[in-house]
Amino acid sequence: MPYIILLVTIIVNHNRGHYMKTLSVSEAKMKLSALVDAVYSTDEEIMITKNGSKVAYMISPDEFEGWKETLAIKSDADFLDEIKAGLEKVKKGKTRLYTLEELFK
Repeated sequence: MPYIILLVTIIVNHNRGHYMKTLSVSEAKMKLSALVDAVYSTDEEIMITKNGSKVAYMISPDEFEGWKETLAIKSDADFLDEIKAGLEKVKKGKTRLYTLEELFK
């Protein structure tokens, strides 16, 4: 009698310091609605595998927009140069840091 084995594993996502749920495509299909709700409401990230290989990630709309913004900034060489110059001034004590409260007084 053939058995279908669905594996769910938890791996450590070292970049963000939290656990990421990993599901096979077949299990993700069965739980899609609940997974979408979890990703949306908790910003949980889910890795989906097929035959043991990573094939997709589920992330929240906020996380996706954040990645798009980061890519846009990283692709603008002039803006990156301004950021680096500003950080260098901060390190050398040539500029002052302000809180949002101070800026919007």
